[in-house]
Amino acid sequence: MKSCKTYLLAISLFLCACQGKHKRIYIDTNYSVENLESEDMQTNMNGNNGEIVVPFTEVGGVKSIAVKVNGIGVNMLFDTGCSSTLISIAEANYLYQKGLLENEDILGNVQAIIADGSVVNNALINLKELIIADKIICRNVRATVTENASAPLLLGNEVLDRAASYTIDNTRKIIIFKLKEE
Repeated sequence: MKSCKTYLLAISLFLCACQGKHKRIYIDTNYSVENLESEDMQTNMNGNNGEIVVPFTEVGGVKSIAVKVNGIGVNMLFDTGCSSTLISIAEANYLYQKGLLENEDILGNVQAIIADGSVVNNALINLKELIIADKIICRNVRATVTENASAPLLLGNEVLDRAASYTIDNTRKIIIFKLKEE
């Protein structure tokens, strides 16, 4: 039965079509499940001048940060060259099997130009919640799903553009996000 659901998800991911709105970034330095339930959650800055510090690890010159995607902890590559957030079909299937990605979250498909210049078709999905380092909460993130099951997860500009700016401090191995004024 699970393989049938997985197959149906894969078909649905590539056949559905729909439009979505660009959403805002939320910050909560007092992370709790209660705060996550409200769409109108207010930003809680605790006197940090609108800046949130996020640590990163680096392997082979690539920066990786801790992220929760619909409640599941993963590491994503911090990729300013990627226009959207990207997950593989393996992660999409896992989220679907756990009930964390539903049919209504499948938005359709999009064409993408990858690093080698070729154009590929990817599924477009809605991630209800993406939390960076347990501090930055992004709701309704439009993400692309690649058929490559071993592709790295990429945190791209669909999320990064929700912040006013970010600064990378390579010495301290942190990324400092500055919030947009509401």
